[in-house]
Order: sequence, then C-alpha cells, then structure tokens
Amino acid sequence: MLLCGYKPDCEPFLSMMLQTFRAAKLLELRTKTRIFVPKGRAMMGCLDETRTMEYGQVFVQISGAGCMPSCGSSLVPSSSDLGQRTRIVEGTVVVAKNPCLHPGDVRVLRAVNVPALHHMVDCVVFPQKGMRPHPNECSGSDLDGDIYFVCWDPDLIPTGQMEPMDYTAARSIELDHDVTIEETTEYFTNYIVNDSLGIIANAHTVFADREPLKARSNPCIELARLFSIAVDFPKTGVPAEIPPHLRVKEYPDFMEKPDKPTFVSEHVIGKLFRAVKDISLSSSSVKPFFTREVARKSYDPDMEVDGFEDYIDSAFDYKTEYDFKLRNLMDYYGIKTEAEILSGSIIKMSRTFDRRRDAEAVGLAVRSLRKEARTWFNRSFQILKLMMCMQKHQHGTMLLIIIDIGAVIMKDWIGNIS
Repeated sequence: MLLCGYKPDCEPFLSMMLQTFRAAKLLELRTKTRIFVPKGRAMMGCLDETRTMEYGQVFVQISGAGCMPSCGSSLVPSSSDLGQRTRIVEGTVVVAKNPCLHPGDVRVLRAVNVPALHHMVDCVVFPQKGMRPHPNECSGSDLDGDIYFVCWDPDLIPTGQMEPMDYTAARSIELDHDVTIEETTEYFTNYIVNDSLGIIANAHTVFADREPLKARSNPCIELARLFSIAVDFPKTGVPAEIPPHLRVKEYPDFMEKPDKPTFVSEHVIGKLFRAVKDISLSSSSVKPFFTREVARKSYDPDMEVDGFEDYIDSAFDYKTEYDFKLRNLMDYYGIKTEAEILSGSIIKMSRTFDRRRDAEAVGLAVRSLRKEARTWFNRSFQILKLMMCMQKHQHGTMLLIIIDIGAVIMKDWIGNIS
C-alpha cells in the first residue's frame, strides 16, 4: 500500500497497522534486545550425509527475496537454482545456538560451496568428520530439530574463539531395584524444588553485564557449567547447586525487576534499553481512533462501483457478523486491538497464552475467519446468478437451475464445516 502511494497518516487502517508493528518492535527491543541482522539467519541444523565436508566447514544456502547479493557480498548464485532465488554463503561465518552462555558456544566456521548439497536450502549443514560434532560444541546441542543462528556479517564475527565447554552429562542415579511410586513422587518433587534454570540464566546476565570480562569472566564460566547441569537434571537427577558468591543481590535496570535492588547498566544493552524505554511505553498500546469524522475524511469515491448502493445492507450485515466473530477471538486470546490480531504483532495476551508459543494458533484462527467471510460473498454471488437465470429462462428450466446452484452452496457450506 505504501508503494502504491498511500500515506500512513491518511489511511486509518494502514496507519493503525503500522503503529502496532512499530510498538511491537519497540517492545521486543526493550524486553528481548531483539535486533534484526540482515546478514544472518535462524536455521535448522542438518547432517552432511555425503561425508564431503571436513571438520570446521559448514554448508549454508539461503532463499528468498532478501538474499540478493550486494557489492562485496559473500553470497554466490546457486547452480541448482530451481526457479527460486537461492544464494550460497561462502567464507567465514559464526554459528551459535540459544541459550548460549559459555563463550566457547560461539563457533567460527568456514562456509563452503558443496555441489552435492545444493538440494539443502535454508538449513545449516554440519560435517560428519572431526573429533567432536560442531552441534555439540554449540551449547551441547544435537541435530534433532535444534535451530542455530548463522551470521556472515564481518562486523559480528569474533576475531578469536575459546575452546567449547565439555557438555558430557553427569552420570544418572542408578537403583538396584524397581522404581516405586514413592520414589517417582520424590523425584518429581525434587525436580520442582531444584529447577534453577531461570535463576542461573538471570545470574549469568547480571554478571555478564557487571564483570569487566563479560561472559569470559570466572562467575559466568561457573554459571555456564551449572546451567548445563541444570539442563540435564530431569534426566540425571543431579541438581545444580548455586554457591553463595553466585547469588545475585542487585539487577541491571534493563532486566526490569521493580521488586529487587537495581543499578544503571552503562553497557550496550542498558543504553539500548533506556533509549527505547520511554518510546516503547508510550507506544505499548495502539488506541482505536477510527471515528465518523476520520471515516468521512479518508473515504475514497474512486473505489465506488456502479450499483453499490444495492448491496450496502448486505455488506453491513456481513461486516457486523465479521466484527462479532473477530471480537470473540480477541476476547478469547486477550488481545486488545484489531491491528494486533490481524498483523500478528501481538503486544499483550491473556496470561493463559504465550505470545511466542500461541502466535501460530492466532494466525490460523484469523485465516480461518477470513476464509469463512469470503464464502459469505460467494454464496451471495451464487444467489445473484440464480436470480439472473430465473429472469432469462422459462419456468420449466428453473428447477434444474435451482438444484444446480443449491448444490454448489451446500458443497461450499459442508466444506467450511469440515
């Protein structure tokens, strides 16, 4: 719409959608420090089944309109381009997996062009060769669906790297008898009491911001080891015990813990937080402003079609039904504005739901409602077609026409129910 000449402050719906998108991105900057990296992707990890690559190499091929090469780009066209624009990354890349607490979790590898792997698109392919798998070097992960961050931006590639941490899990507790229901209950209770993943992750964030060596400092290295133990705790039964000197007493301001002592962070995350804090708070909710006066100013007579007056009543009924069902969806998910649920840039939901986990379900519900609304107009078109046929044909053929049109409407109705 913007490319076609619509002004953001002139078209109410477009303005509302853009404001919501802006508010959502500011909220992500403030709470998650989520920054767009043009020369980077989040990709699923796969294995080089051809055994072509050597240790220290990866294969990365990306697709999409956003991968057009620029001057000095490390992207080269793929020889196996099957009608879509794909590019193969070559050169030094950095690979990591979230959560990434140990400095050695960030691996600097070399992306190579392997013709035998040109069928692998939008994934990072790791080699089979080597003393230790690269996925295991990245936070102790594996290739069972894990998502990796891959970046080929020279400004974001570390000049050096530390040795990866040993992620060998502690030995599980073994019993010399069959497990009893009492032992199962005790194990479940211990898991609830000793689940310290969140505490360790928060402590790591605090020490990484406060210590001069950041994530390379001794407290962060210790916390990274404890985090690995805590991750394996449900399988091993060995809890991660946090020593007193790693207990956090005050938090940086960007963690937004009003019930805890805080200090002003003078580092990059703190500066970014304070830069967007006031803006994001004022834009945290987009208030509806579509009044009758706004509608009158933004009405475009060029969009009128001859004879549209005959369908105003039907359009009003359809719009009322659509608004009712959309409002039901918004109430169910606890979403405040129409722009949030339509754009997917959800700022706040009901406590029963999670913005990241349930975003796909919200999108599917909205698409289902749109599909249903289209069928309303299709039925009206079929009825109009029937009326026109009734005027042109004699009484003897009307019954066949009615049966034919009725069958189409019934088929459409049954399809929507199924």
